[in-house]
Amino acid sequence: MVGRGRAAPSSGRMNDWPELLALAERQYGLVTREQIRRLGGSQAAVLRVARSSQWEPVTKQVLRRRGSPRTVDQMVMAAVLDAGGDATLAYLPGAAWWGVAGCVLDPLVLCTTKKARTRTGLATTHEVRWLPDRWVTELRGVRVARPELLAMQLHAICRPERAEVLVDRMWSRRLLSGPSIAQFIDEAGASGRNGITGLRAYFQPRGLKYIPPASGLEGRVKGLLGDAGIPMRPQVDSGGERWTGRVDFRHVDLPFIVEVQSEAHHAALVDQVADAVRIDQLVADGFSVVEISDDEVWLTARETVRHVEDCLRESIANGFALHFNRRTDWFAGQNL
Repeated sequence: MVGRGRAAPSSGRMNDWPELLALAERQYGLVTREQIRRLGGSQAAVLRVARSSQWEPVTKQVLRRRGSPRTVDQMVMAAVLDAGGDATLAYLPGAAWWGVAGCVLDPLVLCTTKKARTRTGLATTHEVRWLPDRWVTELRGVRVARPELLAMQLHAICRPERAEVLVDRMWSRRLLSGPSIAQFIDEAGASGRNGITGLRAYFQPRGLKYIPPASGLEGRVKGLLGDAGIPMRPQVDSGGERWTGRVDFRHVDLPFIVEVQSEAHHAALVDQVADAVRIDQLVADGFSVVEISDDEVWLTARETVRHVEDCLRESIANGFALHFNRRTDWFAGQNL
């Protein structure tokens, strides 16, 4: 949502309007006429921007900064901006935006309620009755359906076999979980929305503790740590007197846990609070917990392994019950 900034320049120097340029930079070089008005621009200011040599029309509503890269990301942003309102990237293209293998962006598909400003010629638009903000987020600047909502949409448009494979892929990448699917079904299931029956049939035999097929990420982490002499078991139920949760990796002999977090998940979703509560409980139960990101596993493998080794040595020296979070560059610990 674009707030109201300072008033637009009244002269012809529209290209020096910093709020407008900053907005375009966040949106892959794009702005809408409505956003210019929200920044304090009059109708005359909107026309001056639109007629400037530094901008060109993409649609009647969307303007492109000349010289900005013509990328797929810009194309996706243009479609969402052109539709306006609560238009959301969804269905197979929405899953592709999350990086789910087997899904493609083309042709673009949006879902929207009647809150949308207009139909866009840049994408196919499906009007839906139910699109709560809770199940929508922003990923790389674009409004997109959360994975739980996508799981229902995929069951609405795909054969059950294909939908199951795609949702399993999202689950194995930690973009969703058993509890998050269960919560979504509780909220969306009462009204018989298209796809909810298929999602319920998918989830019922799996349940909260389902372990999806091992991902390439899981295999890589296990191999890297095993090669370094740190034997780990994947997907292990853990906790003290009561079950705390299933962890990604637990040392075969020591109370030492490694959690691999998806950067997409943590950048776009709101489950960090639940993760923090769970990790605090694991530490209270006497475990040391190391958090690393999937990007670190693939891009800085050696440094990441050394970091885990250092954490293990630190845990042994201090009696465990420590929390290491490399993603936010802080270390917190306590001895119980």
